[in-house]
Amino acid sequence: MLIVIFIQAIIVITLVASAKRRLENALPLFCFFLTLMPLEAKLVIPGLFDLNIMRVSLLTLLALFLFKKEKRSRDKLPLTNLMYMHVAWALCSTVYSLSFVTSIKQLLAQLIEFYLMYCLLVRIVSSIETIHKMLFAITMAIGICCVLSIFEVYASWSVLRIFPKSNWITYNGGLDPLYSELGRGLRVRATFPHPILFGDALAISIILSLYLLAYWARGRRRIFLWVSLILMFWSIYKTQSRGPWLATILCSFLMFLMIKKNIRKYLITASVLALLVLVARPGVWKSIDALYQASTDPNQPVGTSYLYRHALTDSITDAVQKEPGRMLLGYGLGTFRELGLEVNFLGERRRWYTCDDNWAAFLYETGYVGLILIGALLFWPLFLAFRNYWRLPKPESTLSGVLFICFTGFYFLMLSVGAYSWGQQGYVNWILISMSISLPGIARRRKRIALEKKRNGSRPKHHLGDGSSSLASSPMELVDGQLVDTHLHV
Repeated sequence: MLIVIFIQAIIVITLVASAKRRLENALPLFCFFLTLMPLEAKLVIPGLFDLNIMRVSLLTLLALFLFKKEKRSRDKLPLTNLMYMHVAWALCSTVYSLSFVTSIKQLLAQLIEFYLMYCLLVRIVSSIETIHKMLFAITMAIGICCVLSIFEVYASWSVLRIFPKSNWITYNGGLDPLYSELGRGLRVRATFPHPILFGDALAISIILSLYLLAYWARGRRRIFLWVSLILMFWSIYKTQSRGPWLATILCSFLMFLMIKKNIRKYLITASVLALLVLVARPGVWKSIDALYQASTDPNQPVGTSYLYRHALTDSITDAVQKEPGRMLLGYGLGTFRELGLEVNFLGERRRWYTCDDNWAAFLYETGYVGLILIGALLFWPLFLAFRNYWRLPKPESTLSGVLFICFTGFYFLMLSVGAYSWGQQGYVNWILISMSISLPGIARRRKRIALEKKRNGSRPKHHLGDGSSSLASSPMELVDGQLVDTHLHV
């Protein structure tokens, strides 16, 4: 337990120190910690809640936000109306839940870890350079995770062993954090709860790394990204997860179509290198082919994993249609994992406790209305990112296109695993949503500064007490047109 206390203390100290000059300077470190640190790094408060790295980091950021007197806009943020509606409906669902305590804890966790974090980040972020540093911090954390996965494969050692055994998330009766599965062998997970979730984060990080290489990184950062990118491709193969493989192909194809400059050259190079690996190491292709061949074989564990998802969706649909109340309100947040659901699968009916389809989980836990509300909340930023890709000037438009691709990939991945609220990739998704919402304000502010410089013939002299420009207060203060558009819909 001392290791957890030590890590959490270091995180608080470094966040406070990095925010000494400006709070915005602490955001890359904040993103790094959220992406790297596992759920095992937590202090368990019996009967109440877990104090994990996410909550410690977020509470520190909130305290700094309230303590530091930096001028910020008080304009209403986009998405907040949808957040209010979703929280209100989730409260109604909680009252009707099969487990009230579990559901209220889950609701509070999402309210704090996702919605509060979103509000803080959108208020604090004021420049695209900060966003680039945050993206680099995320890819840096995933790069370190890839190095840790090397130890899993070649040393049969997991970094999760340094944490208390009672905190381990295991799949072999609590014996070891290493994940080994019949039919696939060892599957790397690094600091993530499950190999599929690590694969999800890798699929998104590959896209972010390619963008940073083409548009931002220089010098040592560039070298780090290239090394990390190679390790990411190796690690995503070692997760032995079909969903992340398909998501990487889908996102790469979209990136080839939407993002130009050196991106296409990098993608072609990566494809050629992948083909060379398959030719030089035919065993790699055989293992990939065998995995997909086994995906529809009900006599193999890989096949049952794939076919289970179809049976799961049918069982959830039947469960919520048993009565009108469940159709509207569902069974309550978190109840599937705690209480399970009887699924008719391969001719037998048994109780399952894992919901490997996040969209189906939304339906089961909050009903059809809750599914529509969370769908609107998640897909509205995707729509805005696509619209900003066409409307905003560069470089904001290019980054909006990359974020659109990341959202598309993540929402596709949610079809095959409960990725939304379990693991670091859920935090990363909401960090990217915050960035996407901030970009229109950043573009407008940059344009206004350029006009003032042109009009005055020099840099504007308006300064705040902390030395920053008054035009860099909040990413939303100059986005009146954008706010009007979004508030009409959300």
